[in-house]
Amino acid sequence: MTATTAHTLRMTRKLLSFRGRTRMHRPFSDAAQPHCPTCHCSHDERTTRPLPSPLPTPSYSVHRRVLPSSLVALSSTEGRQRLVDHLTCPESNTESYYRLTQHAMNQSDPAYCGVTTLVVVLNALSVDPNVRWKGGWRYFGDEGFLLSRCCMNEEHIQRVGITMDEFYQLATCQGVNVTMTRWTEDSVTTGLDDFRQVVQTTFSSSFTSSNTQLLVVSFSRASLGQTGDGHFSPLAAYHAPTDSVLVWDVARFKYPPYWTSLSQLYDAMQPQDETTHQSRGWYVLSSLSKEELQEEHRRPAKLVPLANEPDICPLGKVKVQFCKASHYKVSE
Repeated sequence: MTATTAHTLRMTRKLLSFRGRTRMHRPFSDAAQPHCPTCHCSHDERTTRPLPSPLPTPSYSVHRRVLPSSLVALSSTEGRQRLVDHLTCPESNTESYYRLTQHAMNQSDPAYCGVTTLVVVLNALSVDPNVRWKGGWRYFGDEGFLLSRCCMNEEHIQRVGITMDEFYQLATCQGVNVTMTRWTEDSVTTGLDDFRQVVQTTFSSSFTSSNTQLLVVSFSRASLGQTGDGHFSPLAAYHAPTDSVLVWDVARFKYPPYWTSLSQLYDAMQPQDETTHQSRGWYVLSSLSKEELQEEHRRPAKLVPLANEPDICPLGKVKVQFCKASHYKVSE
């Protein structure tokens, strides 16, 4: 056995061991092996999961929706003032707003809210995809780029979107730390208090962490008086005087960013998802390593696979030499 082969095998064992320590790990049977040792999927659903019915043909065309009066548009006088208050308050942590603003985008498909939200968050957290989007650039340039590295069926998502568990799976597969919390009937009051505590902590200047922390919510649009139902979006700011948050809506073709009270938003998490028959909730996401925003992290292009090109994960040279998982100190 050559030294290079021995090194590759050691890296593979470390990746497998590291993966076994991640959250929500499920053992795989011989008949359902993961397509990649670092993946959280038990199968490749692109070929095994049945597709839902196609979306119905629309009967009319719409140029955006009118925001319900219970919500405050960011572009309104009141909405702008709340943002100014947040950005100028000494007790506010404005990191979320600036990072999300830098990477804001409109979802490219009506059902892509979850995927687009994750793309925005991954870029805002400076996550390196270890794959080239186009040319020599390693960046989550669009939803297709993210899904090209995933075992989920893109057409399936275009028809019904993704669930909370699938969002969690997608996020952890990209190398971020994720905490998922659902609305529960047993803690209607305490649950709101817990949610408020998470929001206040994240958007407080007293919050101390070496890594940026971002919030994502999954809720029912109908509960906020909007059209449609299940939706994902990041939260960009918190306004303490009105106890409201800025929903950084990724469906810009439909609604603008807007402010809603925490109690309204929490109540909108209660309706059950028709697919999972569970209520919705929120996520706290952060990168697994401290971001190094002052470095370009250049790598030889020939070592970094281009999107849609085959990559023998985790044996590819880029994974062995650069993947952070392979550098974790795991006991032999």
